[in-house]
Amino acid sequence: MKNNIFCGLLFIMAVCFSSCHNNVYYNDIQPIPKEQWNIQNPLTFTVDIQDPMAYYNMYISLRNTTDFETQNFYVFMKTTFPDGHSDQDTLGFILCDQFGQWTGKGQGRIKDNKFLFQPKVRFPQTGKYTFTVTQAMRTDKVKGISDFGIILENWEEPRN
Repeated sequence: MKNNIFCGLLFIMAVCFSSCHNNVYYNDIQPIPKEQWNIQNPLTFTVDIQDPMAYYNMYISLRNTTDFETQNFYVFMKTTFPDGHSDQDTLGFILCDQFGQWTGKGQGRIKDNKFLFQPKVRFPQTGKYTFTVTQAMRTDKVKGISDFGIILENWEEPRN
C-alpha cells in the first residue's frame, strides 16, 4: 500500500515538474571554453520561427563564476532576419550589486542569471533567425563567464 502511494506521489510530481517547462520554444545555452570569453569567439544561435503571429518572451541565460572581475557585463547581439537584413543591439547585464553581492542564484562559485531581454516579442518573418553574440568588454578575454544562452518561451495571456 505504501509503495502504491509513493509511486502515485512520484507520478504527480513528475507531471507537475514537466508541465513547468512546456512553454519553452527554444533553449540553447553554450559553454564558454575555460570560462574565458575571447572577443574573437562569437556565439551563434539559430531559431526557426514558423508562426509570425506568435508572441514570445525572450530571455538571456548567463552563468558567471566568482572570478568575474566587474559589476556589469556587456555583449553585442547581431540579429540576422530570414531575408538577410540585420540589426545589432548592445546588451548590458548587472552581475553584482554595488556591495559585491552576486545577483545570480547559486551557492558555489557559479552563479545562474536569467534576464528578460524582450517581453512579448513577435518575429515578423517566418524562417531562421540567427543571433550572433560577441562579448563587448574593454578586454579581449573576459574571465569568469562560463555559459551564455538564449531562451524563447511562448508568451501567454496573464490569467486573472
